[in-house]
Amino acid sequence: MVAEAEKLYEKVGANVRVHRFNSGQAVRDAMIAKSIDIGAVGSTPFIIGVAKGELLGIGVVAYTGRMCMVVARKDSGIRSVAELKGKRVASQLGSQTDHAFQNKIAPKFGLKKGDYTVANIKFENHVAAMSAGSVDAFAGVDPFTAIAEDEGLGVVLVDYSPFDLLPSILAVNRRVLEQRHDAVIAFLKGWLAGVKIIQAEPQRATAIALKIYKDQGYNVSEAVIRKAVERADVTPSFVPEMKAYLTEQSQILLQQGQIKAMPDWDQALVREPLQTAMRG
Repeated sequence: MVAEAEKLYEKVGANVRVHRFNSGQAVRDAMIAKSIDIGAVGSTPFIIGVAKGELLGIGVVAYTGRMCMVVARKDSGIRSVAELKGKRVASQLGSQTDHAFQNKIAPKFGLKKGDYTVANIKFENHVAAMSAGSVDAFAGVDPFTAIAEDEGLGVVLVDYSPFDLLPSILAVNRRVLEQRHDAVIAFLKGWLAGVKIIQAEPQRATAIALKIYKDQGYNVSEAVIRKAVERADVTPSFVPEMKAYLTEQSQILLQQGQIKAMPDWDQALVREPLQTAMRG
């Protein structure tokens, strides 16, 4: 987002066309269809893409646990995840946010599947659905969680950080990395320049993100975007616990029949491109 707006790809000689999607699942499907080469995806769609033999991980856009939250309608009286029993919860099925809510967070509060009703609603429609009263709560992401807070519509029950790393993984098509390695490195150099702006100049990053959301038709305040930027853990490298985390997530998907075999994470997490780009 920042690298595109500031034309940082062009400055390093990378030829990049940006496409926008409303979920990591949609990004993964486009990558498998070879419509795009590189994309940001959550761990659930990433694992499925790796299991299909198409995707590799080359970095992390952000660890988003503090940006994802379970939010209840403020006038509902709900103040704990445990109180969602018998309630209707908006969640975007197929996303890591939904996966973590149903498989990690809800069980920690004594809820099993069937104790609550999940309404499959896209992230950007969560606030409207809750405001209209069609759901009692949502399992969502910034900036929409921040919008619910800012407008006094919702109360945060819990954020995801104690339960899940929630990495937004920078994935690449295997064939692209193999056949166009230099182009991938050039992309990463531009992307890393954007990372530096977010880390060193959060106010500048906030202004850039605010303009992008407004250009897309979202009526959001600077305070909302600033809060979302502050909550993002923008660390481009794989943390030491990433392999164990992805192995645990993969085991759940194996048990659910969503993948057929455990991916080889020593092969699927490729560190060399990012290290090369960081060296300049």
